[in-house]
Amino acid sequence: MRSSLKKLLAERGFAVRVADSAANAFAILNRQKIDLVICDIVMPEISGLLFLSKVDPEIPVVMITAFASVETARRAFKSGAADYLVKPFEFDELLVVVNQCLSRRGRDTAGLKDQFFLSSQNSGFQRVIELAGKFSDTDLPVLILGESGTGKEVIADYIYERSSRRRGPYIKINCAAIPETLLESELFGYEKGAFTGAVETKIGKFEEANGGVILFDEIGDMNLLLQAKLLRVLQDFEFSRIGGNRVIKIDCRVIASSNKDIRRLIDEGKFREDLYHRLNGVTLQVPLLRHRPEDLENLARFFLETFKLKYDKTVHGFDEQTLRTFRSYSWPGNVRELKNCIERALVVSEGESITLRDLPDSVRKNDDSSGQKRYLDIHDEVGGFREDYTRKLVLQVLERVGGNKSEAARILKISRKTLYKWIHEHNIKHEYT
Repeated sequence: MRSSLKKLLAERGFAVRVADSAANAFAILNRQKIDLVICDIVMPEISGLLFLSKVDPEIPVVMITAFASVETARRAFKSGAADYLVKPFEFDELLVVVNQCLSRRGRDTAGLKDQFFLSSQNSGFQRVIELAGKFSDTDLPVLILGESGTGKEVIADYIYERSSRRRGPYIKINCAAIPETLLESELFGYEKGAFTGAVETKIGKFEEANGGVILFDEIGDMNLLLQAKLLRVLQDFEFSRIGGNRVIKIDCRVIASSNKDIRRLIDEGKFREDLYHRLNGVTLQVPLLRHRPEDLENLARFFLETFKLKYDKTVHGFDEQTLRTFRSYSWPGNVRELKNCIERALVVSEGESITLRDLPDSVRKNDDSSGQKRYLDIHDEVGGFREDYTRKLVLQVLERVGGNKSEAARILKISRKTLYKWIHEHNIKHEYT
């Protein structure tokens, strides 16, 4: 496969480097500039997901595997994958993904982000944006929590853009991407001669952020020793460069984000509770896309309209089967995955609407058949009592989710269409129906 993909991509004008192991791949990444990585999940030395976690997050990584599952997709996107392909796949499908990933690097998405906020009809997400707006023009630290792809960095950008510090610097540092041995010098800088290789003085990210905002992305990955040093800086906003004695005072606002459960990290002794309270001026918990069912179709249509302009396409919308598939899929990569899915589907589409065949395999395989199977399984399982069982089950789930039928259908692992069918067939009358 390596040889075939190298030949096919080279024929399309790409310069391709091939590695037969993770060690050789890291050697290539260390000695030359690479714009994109294509990596299998199953590899002989280390897993592809572990390899992905060690690659610079600025480099998009496309994961491929023959062992497809929702859990594998979720783990890939959570680890930072730009996209995900299931073997066997068509070369044209890979080519679309490669071009998408390369075109997204460095693109200005400020307008897209603004619309992303405005498009929400979900009360939980609206509350997050409302709080972000209220606290944007203060100097209180903000902690943004949520899974990968939910929009944590977008919300941090929103806070910065609405704050009185928006004319000052906005410095972002990814705590998961920089090796522990380098993160301290990145944050605090160093004096000339502080260590071997320090041939000149270097200012750190804190100094760069003076008068503005500094974002600690994925702060849950910071080691305990550096957490202690960060805490001291946040107490007095002063520090010294590595190898120096001069105290440097700064004035900057701190925003931190993490896709990890910080409370669990504290319980496990992996995150300092005093640092958590220092960062937690206000906590914004960004909901998962599957918990925002009322936003799904609006976001899909918005992304479609956005990319229609980019690719000069005349696609008008989605057919019903595609929308049903969207509703039944769990979206492990959240809004980022939906956005990638729509862009990719639009590129390969040849009709006036997006159809099921235009979707990636990982999404396309989640159609209504699984819901119908679940419906039949339940009926077979309870035998002669299936009517009462199903009726009680639906009522219990509707009560649990406050009548949200999209969420109820997701918990039952059926489509909304099947849920309404159950409600009608079993004459379910309830305040939620």
